[in-house]
Amino acid sequence: MVKLTACIITSALVIYSASVEAEVLSYTENTNSSNQLAIGYPVPIPVDSLTGVDGFRTYDSLHSQHQALAVTHPEVRSSVVGQTHNDRDIYAYRFGDGDNQTNDGRPEPAFLVNGTIHAREWQSPEVVTELMEQLTEKKDDQSVVQYLLDNTNIVILPVLNIDGFLQTQRFPSQVTQSPGTNSSSTPAQKFAEPRDGRMRRKNMPNVDEVLSTETDRLRGVDLNRNGSVFFGVEAGNSNPSSLIYGGASAQSEIETQALLSAAQLGPRNRLRFYQDTHSFSRVLFVPQPNNNRLNTITKSLASKFQSTTQAQGANYFPVISQVGSGIPSTADYFAFTDLIPTWTLELEPPQGFANEPSGGAFYGGTGASHSGFIMPDSEIARTRDQLAPAQMLMFYHQAGPAYVTKVLLVDSEGNDVYAAAWTSGSTRSLNVTTNNALTGGQTYSLYVSFSKPMRVRNASGAISQYTGQSVALAPSVSVSGNGGSGSFTRTISVSRNNWLNQDVGGFAFDRYHDDAFKVDFTLPTDIPVSSNTGTTDLKINIAVQDLAGLSLDANPTTVVDWNRGAWTNYENSNGQAGDSGGTDSSYSLKVSNQNLTLSEPQSSGGGGALHWFLLLMLSAFGLVRRPKS
Repeated sequence: MVKLTACIITSALVIYSASVEAEVLSYTENTNSSNQLAIGYPVPIPVDSLTGVDGFRTYDSLHSQHQALAVTHPEVRSSVVGQTHNDRDIYAYRFGDGDNQTNDGRPEPAFLVNGTIHAREWQSPEVVTELMEQLTEKKDDQSVVQYLLDNTNIVILPVLNIDGFLQTQRFPSQVTQSPGTNSSSTPAQKFAEPRDGRMRRKNMPNVDEVLSTETDRLRGVDLNRNGSVFFGVEAGNSNPSSLIYGGASAQSEIETQALLSAAQLGPRNRLRFYQDTHSFSRVLFVPQPNNNRLNTITKSLASKFQSTTQAQGANYFPVISQVGSGIPSTADYFAFTDLIPTWTLELEPPQGFANEPSGGAFYGGTGASHSGFIMPDSEIARTRDQLAPAQMLMFYHQAGPAYVTKVLLVDSEGNDVYAAAWTSGSTRSLNVTTNNALTGGQTYSLYVSFSKPMRVRNASGAISQYTGQSVALAPSVSVSGNGGSGSFTRTISVSRNNWLNQDVGGFAFDRYHDDAFKVDFTLPTDIPVSSNTGTTDLKINIAVQDLAGLSLDANPTTVVDWNRGAWTNYENSNGQAGDSGGTDSSYSLKVSNQNLTLSEPQSSGGGGALHWFLLLMLSAFGLVRRPKS
């Protein structure tokens, strides 16, 4: 009887537990009540549209657009990299020309962008999809995007947490109350930490899709705490009911495994940049492993990202982690494991830094709890557009520094005087096909091309800065050598207008608009030379920053690459490898002594050689001391 009573009681508890429903709360535009909270603007409802709208698209629309890009553009390849707990395919997309080689036959660098790891962050899939769309819309721009598609492999995973994202879109204005609250709690208490419906953050193992189910609303794993680096370091990582529960073990979740599979599409050993795209705070959370060179490069990148957004009216400023510390996020995982620049990009609205309104108050709303995850429909199109240029610049920068590909000198009659080009391969050599002597006082055309587009143009067609950047728009060119009276350098005046995006007098860009310049100059006649030789050696020196501010690889012989957090074979003007680059002086020419200033060789003691007649006169007046016998 006792056992039977116990079974009845247990069964009753199970039935009661299953029938308990969580209180469902609603966000509204203006109404506040015991179960309603006003955010101060219309609550966004996802819409069906393949293309971007002033609002947020349904997951099915976003996915259909991603698939359409892969079908209609050969530069886009779709791959299933895993499945969710509810058996939905997780897709990653590779953007590139498919040969996995740069223009000069080297393995391509790779970048990985992850989106929608947290279900409620609707800004993320929209911003990532805009990036995908611009990579296809501008694929024939003969400039930055075409260069990226030719020379890099960009892997984008637009929606990782599909189950959770769909749950938020099923209930776009509804949530369940905060843990520990009940019907008698105040509205502020109920809305303090909503956990399901529109505010689901975690994935959905053993979670149904019914909002009112009380027993599973706190379940799930925070996929951004499931990493193997710093796993479990945060309070709450080991609590299954916590918002930041990291799972039973590191990288336990199938969505995490899908992200790792996406990284392999790079392939992973070619990764040079990773971004995890979140909202909200409008910052970059930047990890710092114990690698000074990597941290310096990453902070410089983050500064460039910030300046690009500032120029468009936003300010995504870096928040730099303490060196060697972190959390089990995906950005920390790739930073510490792969030693590449990474960050967590938190999209707007801001979190209230720098005296700005926080969350929905930034848009004139009430600033209600969690309204930062509910961006107004009218703001997302602007946000999408602001972030695309900054992300493109990161790819361009991490594709590597430029190097000179060709140098050509032509005389006024159109004859080649000097012609040299670098060969391709694991190492390069300078192939000089013409090297005739130049003549002082004669006019020449100098043509120099580079391995990447070096400049962009504004709407009027004039050379301008890339959004938010500040580099010298004109290259610096000089000739130098050693003559009878010592070394000399003469500057060749080059302006920003010398960059080429069309044919100018038979000279044109090489592969991409503004990857080459052409300048006319007259070789000076005041170059000092020795009278006992027929020619003088001359070097052409070329210095320029690309549009992201990277200086040239000063020695193209050794091919720049990336290894363990820094550039390799990236030489400066003195031939030292590092991360700064410098002036390329690899081009040796000959100059005829005809029409040039002649000067006698100097003595090795540093003073000029005295003429014999002057020596005789000084001796006569006793001004030259004779050695004693």
